[in-house]
Amino acid sequence: MAVTASDQTHGPRIAVLMTCHNRRETTLACLRALADQPEFRDDDLFLVDDGSQDGTGRAVLDLLPQANVIEGDGTLFWNGGMRLAWERASAAATDYDWYFWLNDDVELLPCALEGMLTDAEQSRDERGAVICAGATLARGPEGEVTYGGHLRPEPLRRPLRMRLATPDGAPQKIDTISGNAVLVSAAAFERLGPLDPMFEHIYGDLDYGLRAGAAGIPCVLAGKPVGYCDANPVAGSSLDPVLSKFARLRARWREAGAIHGRDWRRFVARYSSSPITRMGHRLSPYLRILLDRPHQ
Repeated sequence: MAVTASDQTHGPRIAVLMTCHNRRETTLACLRALADQPEFRDDDLFLVDDGSQDGTGRAVLDLLPQANVIEGDGTLFWNGGMRLAWERASAAATDYDWYFWLNDDVELLPCALEGMLTDAEQSRDERGAVICAGATLARGPEGEVTYGGHLRPEPLRRPLRMRLATPDGAPQKIDTISGNAVLVSAAAFERLGPLDPMFEHIYGDLDYGLRAGAAGIPCVLAGKPVGYCDANPVAGSSLDPVLSKFARLRARWREAGAIHGRDWRRFVARYSSSPITRMGHRLSPYLRILLDRPHQ
């Protein structure tokens, strides 16, 4: 059954940017929660279906017939897919007030978008620019924060050492963002442009927030959590505590040669101040495994 978007005649116009690949039911669950947001119109959804073989794109149009579904070839990954969605949205209309990044594994809470808009509006700079990230929670009794905003406790000595910020009821200044649920004002987009094509899959969101800070654009975390999104599983990875140190080191070596590793090296090269610092950041995942300190 198709979901009918609300008849929005007033308020800001928001382009929703998404990318997905082969997880139809997860994507549809995300879109159902999105469709319940009063500010959402389905013709403002720009979703890249990056080569899915499970019928995701067709199912999205069955649910939201006016949505803009853009076909990818399966090689875009997150950063490329979001760039393409943003390119199409900005070309389709010039009157968007906001661009809303949304991962397809996020289940928005009721009125989440309204709360983000309120916090973002009051945090704009004098030119109207702001970026507002929403914190997501793990499903389950603990409900810990999984994604959202990041703080750098020692930006000069350890510029890439970050920790997640926790919502405290009011918009709070952060250093950069996770791309799971993020509002970018049109004024911020005009100054920063889209995500950097240098990144294939990850780190484009962290880079965007850091570039915003360097440009004097406020980055804030919304005062309340905006939805549920479980953290990526670590089973079989270099962070898997069940594996031996040797197995984790081997996993890390494989990861370094994959897309995530390539993006990490690009990110380190951009934000490390010297060759020695860059080498330290590249070696640090191996040292953390040897020292049994996977997240330090």
